[in-house]
Amino acid sequence: MNILFIHPDFPGQFGFLAESLGKDKDNKILFLTSATANKNRQIPGVQKIVFSEQLPGREKNDPHSKNPPGLAVANILAGLKKQAYTPDLIVGHSGTGTSFYVKDIYPNTPFLGFFNWFHSLENPHDDSTAISGPDLNIRMNLRNKNLSILSDLWACDHGICPTGWQKRQFPKEFHQKLSVVHNGVNTRAFQPSTDQTFKTDVLDLSHIKQLITYTTAVLAPYKGFQQFIASLPAVLEQQPDAHAVIVGADRVSFGDASGNKTSYKSLIFEKVKLDPHRVHFIDGLAHEAYKMLLQSSRVHVYLDSPLMVSPSLLEAMSCECLVLAPDMLPVKEVITDGVNGIITDFSSPDKISEKISACLDYPSFMTAVKQKARQTIVKTYAIEKTLPRQLDIIKKMIHQDKQGNLFG
Repeated sequence: MNILFIHPDFPGQFGFLAESLGKDKDNKILFLTSATANKNRQIPGVQKIVFSEQLPGREKNDPHSKNPPGLAVANILAGLKKQAYTPDLIVGHSGTGTSFYVKDIYPNTPFLGFFNWFHSLENPHDDSTAISGPDLNIRMNLRNKNLSILSDLWACDHGICPTGWQKRQFPKEFHQKLSVVHNGVNTRAFQPSTDQTFKTDVLDLSHIKQLITYTTAVLAPYKGFQQFIASLPAVLEQQPDAHAVIVGADRVSFGDASGNKTSYKSLIFEKVKLDPHRVHFIDGLAHEAYKMLLQSSRVHVYLDSPLMVSPSLLEAMSCECLVLAPDMLPVKEVITDGVNGIITDFSSPDKISEKISACLDYPSFMTAVKQKARQTIVKTYAIEKTLPRQLDIIKKMIHQDKQGNLFG
């Protein structure tokens, strides 16, 4: 099979899928990705083709130097077509515009779209909530964000959404085109460990038995960082043996009238005082250290305001973490309160601290909850479950009948 992947952030959601297809020597797998994404990462059997949004001969500070990602990808596809390359299937990530013109270049090639989110006023839990101005501005911004998504929905032959919640955000007229299949979790890599200690070159917490963990890419308002920090003083007072490890980059800045910028973390710390000997910040962790942190966690706090359930939640559950998560519909598709995790009020630091302390006070009761968490991931989200379903969709699309009836 000749399969062409398109994702600006290599390999994105396609890691397990591309790796599986690349193992078959009869397959020719091409992967179009951005010049800035994971330059050194390679997948055996997968050939990377890099596109750049920088127009040749233009300076980076030139306001007209950017080439739209869809056009940059289209230029590469047109070049491949001139070389007599025709893929059996194109798999594209929707939302960034990279797959905007695939059906114009290859109108007869099946196009499988991966769809994470459709922006709507009913569920605007994303960057749009930070926009200042009247509702009209927000509406216009959301419509702009949906342009490339709607184009892909119309153009694709079929689409995949990771969860039922995400599928329900899309217009109902497109639901028949969308299958719910998660990207998958490597449950063999993310599994519980008998050595529940955490130690790196710069931080040794191997002697700490009550470790509270919080991980995110960026310490941002919509990540629940403020609520979590506000809950910590009461937890640390009630639990004298507890320490907290917070992983995330502090890249969110706020400016004042004079132009001075303050990081979001600094802004929160003006209001909340924490013991630096018991609260530890790490900008980021390598894979093995991140896994070790989850395996050593006594309570893992996941307070994201999600468009979707992030991989970090599922990886934590796969490691048999006791997860404290927000009372939100996407999360509740995965977690049942008191069964395989603990649900709390996202907006209340007092309730968050109460739940954390209760989890630390009754570890024996929480053992069954932690075990059930891993069972949930193994049963539903393990790559051994999700990957065959993705491959089945791909095979059906490639071998579809002449009438285009993909799924009977």
